[in-house]
Amino acid sequence: MPRRLYVGDLHGCADELQDLLDRFGFVAGSDRLFSVGDVMGKGPNALEALRLLNKLGAVITLGNHDAHCLKGATLPEAQRTERHKTYLASLGEEQNFWLKEMTAWPLYHEEKDVLMVHAGLQPGLTHPSQMPRKVLITIRTWDGKGEDLENENNPPWFELVSFPKTVVFGHWARRGLVDLPLFKGLDTGCVYGKMLTGWCPEDGKFYQAPARKAYVPIQAD
Repeated sequence: MPRRLYVGDLHGCADELQDLLDRFGFVAGSDRLFSVGDVMGKGPNALEALRLLNKLGAVITLGNHDAHCLKGATLPEAQRTERHKTYLASLGEEQNFWLKEMTAWPLYHEEKDVLMVHAGLQPGLTHPSQMPRKVLITIRTWDGKGEDLENENNPPWFELVSFPKTVVFGHWARRGLVDLPLFKGLDTGCVYGKMLTGWCPEDGKFYQAPARKAYVPIQAD
């Protein structure tokens, strides 16, 4: 039976993605691959991660770091931050192709039983089509207003949301693995030397591959 594998934030960890696919036993042309986004940034090889995802026909939702890369491409050179320049340079001569690809990545992707989004959903609204882009790619906690989406003194968004499907997300490496009946948080800090995590709804289980090294110290996004 074909299976689906939803993978957490990659941040350029192409080798670990391949390791995870091998551990899962991914069958190209049969199994389906999904990425919660943040393919770009921080790690060793965003270009190879993009190539592998593309080769396998992965569905990718836009992450905040991917969006940051796209933003940099719209700015004059003099207005780009060092991070903008680094992200764009990592795409090499294929930059224009991948920027076009990233522009087409959706903010969320819905299957009959699973909703995938990079960061999360806004409490009080019923569907992501009603929610601001900023929420979908950056929310961690909810302040009741949508002004401060990262204050860890406020409750996690998924404690305040009711949704009829399993919601798969990433974006919160400090929080780590979230395993609740209807919420699966997959950012387990691979780029920080921890784990790359995937979840398979058909198997009802998580798969993990350890980071080959800590590429950057853990930091706020």
